[in-house]
Amino acid sequence: MKKKLLLFLFIPLLSFTAAQAQFSSYGFHERNDFLLASPGAMKFGLYGFDNPALLAYVNQFDLLFQFSDHNGFGEDNRSGLFLAAPGIGFSVLSDQLGPETFRNYSLGLGFGDDRGAFGISYNWNGGDSTLFELKRFVTLGSVSRINRFVSVGSMASFSVDDDDYEVVFDVGVRPFGTPKLALFADYAIPGVAIGEGNWSAGAAIEALPGVRLTGRYLHDIGFTTGLQFSFGRSGVSTQTHLDTGGSHQFNTYGIRLGAMDRNIFDRSTRSNAAYLTLNLRGPMVYQNNRFFDSRNTLAATLETIRDAKEDPRIAGITINTTGMAISPVMIWEIREALQDFRSAGKKVLIYIERGGMSHLHLASVADYVVMDPMGGLMISGYASSSTYLKDLLDHYGIGVDEFREMTHKSAFEAFARSEGSEEDREQRMDLINGYYEVTRADVSRGRNISHEDFDALIDGALGLLPRDLLEAGIVDTLARNTELDDIIRELEDRRMQRISTSDLLANTLPRDDYWGARPQIAVIYAIGGTQTEGGIQARRLARDIRAARNDNNIRAVVLRADSPGGDALASDLVAQELLKTQEEKPVVVSMGNVAASGGYWISMYSDAIVVAPNTVTGSIGVISGWIYDDGLTDRLRLNYEVLSRGESADLMGGPSLPLLGLGLPGRNLTEHERERLIGSMLSLYDDFIEKVAEGRDMSEEEVRAVAEGRVWTGEQAVANGLADEIGSLQFAIDLAREKASLGADEPFELFERPVPQAFDLFSALPVPSIIRARFSQEEAMLADPLVEYLKMRIAQNGQPTVGLPLEYYQLIYELTQPR
Repeated sequence: MKKKLLLFLFIPLLSFTAAQAQFSSYGFHERNDFLLASPGAMKFGLYGFDNPALLAYVNQFDLLFQFSDHNGFGEDNRSGLFLAAPGIGFSVLSDQLGPETFRNYSLGLGFGDDRGAFGISYNWNGGDSTLFELKRFVTLGSVSRINRFVSVGSMASFSVDDDDYEVVFDVGVRPFGTPKLALFADYAIPGVAIGEGNWSAGAAIEALPGVRLTGRYLHDIGFTTGLQFSFGRSGVSTQTHLDTGGSHQFNTYGIRLGAMDRNIFDRSTRSNAAYLTLNLRGPMVYQNNRFFDSRNTLAATLETIRDAKEDPRIAGITINTTGMAISPVMIWEIREALQDFRSAGKKVLIYIERGGMSHLHLASVADYVVMDPMGGLMISGYASSSTYLKDLLDHYGIGVDEFREMTHKSAFEAFARSEGSEEDREQRMDLINGYYEVTRADVSRGRNISHEDFDALIDGALGLLPRDLLEAGIVDTLARNTELDDIIRELEDRRMQRISTSDLLANTLPRDDYWGARPQIAVIYAIGGTQTEGGIQARRLARDIRAARNDNNIRAVVLRADSPGGDALASDLVAQELLKTQEEKPVVVSMGNVAASGGYWISMYSDAIVVAPNTVTGSIGVISGWIYDDGLTDRLRLNYEVLSRGESADLMGGPSLPLLGLGLPGRNLTEHERERLIGSMLSLYDDFIEKVAEGRDMSEEEVRAVAEGRVWTGEQAVANGLADEIGSLQFAIDLAREKASLGADEPFELFERPVPQAFDLFSALPVPSIIRARFSQEEAMLADPLVEYLKMRIAQNGQPTVGLPLEYYQLIYELTQPR
């Protein structure tokens, strides 16, 4: 990294080692007398007119107009118009000398990141450029933000009309690592005449947000004192120029319009003046495709709510739940974020058209709930259903032998039984009760109703009308979405501005408050079954974890696990990388909807496991079974032949089923073969127990007491030692930050992995649905969870696996598919 920073610094010099003449156009200090400080020391300098590399740090369109009063705003004055957008800038500098006006134009580009940037600009002239030997020139610039305390810049300008050139270095030092105080200096070298260079030095103080004072000494020129005052999206500045004897020479003035800047008004006259509009339409995912994907993501939504809490202008949030399709755990996490938002004295208003239990749960956190007069809620409670295929498979001649050695490990019941076991009913009912209790507690507390009234509401939910929900206290008024502004005005007793997420201060303020790369916390998503290539893509995931471990700028790793398990090998690939990472930096696991069996395996090596109260976790156990031809080929009139050498080699052969793309062994196992496979399964179970005991600092006896394949709710897991904290993904990130010793006020960034796909072709293109269905029919069939689950079980025939029943895979499938 240090080599890269040095390369950024010296790039502008590489093109000038052969030049010999002196740069005879305007010198750097004369050309940039509107500068309040050295280019890289304060804000963005002159938007690329000085150092084009600084354009890489511009985050919004901005306009700056400056002018001087050399002659009382009459003749012999200078003015400049500087325009900038992210990565690009255009400037016009006008000098009026008597009747003549000379203009210097500049077009610049900047590229880079917080660590360093490179830029290039081209300057040309208008007017009689021969009068003062004005020349066209190109400037190469670089900025190296070595850390939060030091910024080093360099520029090299060379004439395209002859061999003249000029080289400039500048350095800025922030003793406290913040914009409150910056010391700076620069040195401009005309050609190779190093001893004849001009230099300047000074200080910039940001006493209050957006109020900046500067003082600067320029060798052989004089002194300047400046003031810059920001109003937010506008600002003014002035600078007084004195000669070396202290006599006043002239003043410069500036007016800025466009980009948001720090200011003193957001916490005073503009405080609590706006409501943030948040639209939760559609599904919520963990990562967007890189292009053409507008779905909400969990981390961004939680971060937006926190940013709104910390934005002094925001008095409340309005949330539109129309078309919302978000999983129960994510609903709980969003609700927790909104509860924290309300703790700052800010209001939450939620609008509902139609919905179900998730809408009820989320709405209960609101200060005010609005429902459409023609809307409604289907809130009949929670249910879990399982389909048992044994009789169907028997009918068609497919045999299933379940290797059930753990009381609650029920992953094979769908194929091997006609009804669920008592143990599975028990644990599934615990999960349903857990979901219900979490929702009942939150709704009762949020809407101030008793548990008994909640139960009565759910039991009589069928046929409820909006007016019934109004009378029950679930909603506060019946109105359309178009009436929300009037409702907010009544709540706040004044009209409030409505703003979008992009208008929050966190998304608009300039990034000049922090030099260098911000520390990062890696958030790595393990979503889907534990498979090496499909599902969580364990091999790729292991590489991402390894890369995060080796990146010194990443201070901690958060693994978000949403997986019902599957292959033990894939699970262990991820777990071992986390174990190695844990030895070097903090690792926190955040469990989503399901992180059980193999999903728990990938989570156990961590400094803390954070769960939602309604997370499904545990299932420490191993399951296996044997699916084989038990008359299917006779019914289908299929004939096949297997040639083999080896006692059990024929088990690897058997009929291939046309159209379905599935193959089955031609016979059942012998008792000896079955015993050997069960022995392998029990051996893997012992390994699983041992690893959990190591990762959770428990005895093997303690682990076995909560194992046997039993699933637990998040609350139960915390109580029995399989998890540590109840909290959201945001809570897990905060915990990782704390364990990495990052201060509460120290800025950091999330580094999310894996890299998402570019885009989903059929979702991105305006293809008619009938054509889309025709072309994607095979893909859709292959992606069907039932087909995938059956294929997975046959592919793993006889192998011990660490997975859950089909319904948990369906939950992950629904979570990850676009809608």
